[in-house]
Amino acid sequence: MGGSTAGGTLVSEEHVMATPVGDNGSGIGRRGVAILGAWTLVAMLFAGQAWFAAQERGEPVAWTRASAIWLVWAAVWAALTPIALRLEARFPLQRPHLLAALAVHGVASAACALINLALFALAAPVIGATQVEPTWLGTFSRLLGTTFLLNLPVYWLIVAAAHVERLVRAAREEDRRRLRLEAQLADARLQTLRTQLQPHFLFNALNTISVLMHENVDAADRILLQLSALLRRSLDSTEAHEVTLGEEIGFLESYLEIEQARFGERLSYRILVPDQLLEARVPNLILQPLVENALRHGLATRAGPGRVEIKADRRGDSLLLCVVDDGRGLPPATTERVGLTNTRARLRLLYADRQRFEVRNSDDGGVIAQIDLPWRTVA
Repeated sequence: MGGSTAGGTLVSEEHVMATPVGDNGSGIGRRGVAILGAWTLVAMLFAGQAWFAAQERGEPVAWTRASAIWLVWAAVWAALTPIALRLEARFPLQRPHLLAALAVHGVASAACALINLALFALAAPVIGATQVEPTWLGTFSRLLGTTFLLNLPVYWLIVAAAHVERLVRAAREEDRRRLRLEAQLADARLQTLRTQLQPHFLFNALNTISVLMHENVDAADRILLQLSALLRRSLDSTEAHEVTLGEEIGFLESYLEIEQARFGERLSYRILVPDQLLEARVPNLILQPLVENALRHGLATRAGPGRVEIKADRRGDSLLLCVVDDGRGLPPATTERVGLTNTRARLRLLYADRQRFEVRNSDDGGVIAQIDLPWRTVA
């Protein structure tokens, strides 16, 4: 038990405390194994140092004897380590009780050092340790005078390592909590954006039914049934941020049938989506506001018939969605409307910088609304 004790223990205790402290049985078991393994490694390193130093001095020491001496010393500290960890957890080195914690750990460090020396003195004659006196009290007294101060820092190194490990765990937990809060905030914002879209769609659909009630009651009744089915489907998927492109197109077809009843021959539309793309994942109700915008600000502002096309294509790892109308186009310096703003916000929340949303005038007249999404399927 020489002057290298303190320095060697620093490395070992940092290794020990790198193991997370768990409250369940498996966590305690893993912690115990880690403590025993670390202290065994420390004992072997110190035994090797003592053996090599003895060889250099010309005073050969048997490897088994050196190993036994340091294993006994390390075994006692391994048994004391859980006590030190509990005390550190009960009296952490932090404000506002820092002084009280320092006092507790000061007493505990002295007690642990005394226990280590007392037990080592008991085993010293058996393992062939040096500085052995005829009686246990004599051996203990001698060790107390030569190695007590060298054992004191061992306890403090355990406590310091535990304190650092707890701070690291707290920082990681804070990061996890922050990520959970950000995810919950994003989810809440998505739900808010969707609830802003649904009343807008409902208003237009009810307005269509109101007009038909004065012209064709049977058609109004049929459209009302279609609207009921759409609302039921929308409510059933209210928690789903993504659906298949096939589901989205099915919803859009029902919506366009309602709008067809409103505009009559003034509206023609085509949906050009290859079958192999129908399993792609897309945001729920992402196309409806784009089509609504095309109808409201393209077709509704012109006297003659108009056309809307909904197209989908795959380009490498991206899915391209387009809604094209042949209306008057966007006026200069136009302000983006609520539906498009919400669409842009939803895409940003769901896909960050892996998406692109663009609304521009077509060279042939009208407006092109284009969405690029990462290609993903249900599987």
